[in-house]
Amino acid sequence: MPRLGSQVSLFRCTLLSSLLLVCSIHETEQNSYCQQIITERHLDHLQELADTQMQQPGTVSFRFISKMRLSDSVCYVKAAFPLLGTILNRTTFKENSTNANKMKTVRKMYENIDEDVDPCIRDEDDEEHALSEMCFEEFTTSPYEMLVLVRQFFQDIKQLLQNKETFEKDCSQVYRSACAGPRQHSSSPEQRRKEPPAASGGHRELLVYVTVASVVAVLLAMGGLLFYKYKSKVLQRGAALKEGGCDPEEPESRALQGAQGCAELETQEL
Repeated sequence: MPRLGSQVSLFRCTLLSSLLLVCSIHETEQNSYCQQIITERHLDHLQELADTQMQQPGTVSFRFISKMRLSDSVCYVKAAFPLLGTILNRTTFKENSTNANKMKTVRKMYENIDEDVDPCIRDEDDEEHALSEMCFEEFTTSPYEMLVLVRQFFQDIKQLLQNKETFEKDCSQVYRSACAGPRQHSSSPEQRRKEPPAASGGHRELLVYVTVASVVAVLLAMGGLLFYKYKSKVLQRGAALKEGGCDPEEPESRALQGAQGCAELETQEL
């Protein structure tokens, strides 16, 4: 019996070692497969597609995720990867053209990342997916900038896969902390340069002070002018009374002082 027990124990150890070896081989093969999906040729295709759109007018709108807002590279890729498929499917070129064939190659590469039984980028669970939707933003850019963004995203995936990233990380907490709050509308860098810069708090306060000071200065100037006119009239009336004893602004005074004095004053004024 002791010999049988030791044989069973040895068998179990051998079986466990074999399973671990198989899993290790599978993981190595999977990593190698994922590392080879995105090639420099695919990235070159995307850059060439973008270059052909540099002179194209107009803008395109699409949903994506801001890398500045969601700075965790793994969670950024997990959340934005499904949105990338929609962008690629909506980006079309003339049928059978060189650009159309290049885009077809890129779409096939995208599908290969996710088509394996053990995909290179693990799907989010229900909680992660619900939380990652808080990170979605509406982008409005030129076609060129959109394709440059797509190329950079594939470049990020390629780098992570070469680093043997498995994308098994639970990103729920990252989504909560980074994306809680109202969604934003993102524009292209060129459009942001054309938009007038928002005034900072300090600039607004300075603007208020300048406005108030200007109003006060205008009021003081108007008050000074009115006072000057009033003082001039008082001096004129005083001079008139001294010279002729008749106030030119009071008809009653003229009647009491006599028509002759007033006539002389009027003649002098003329």
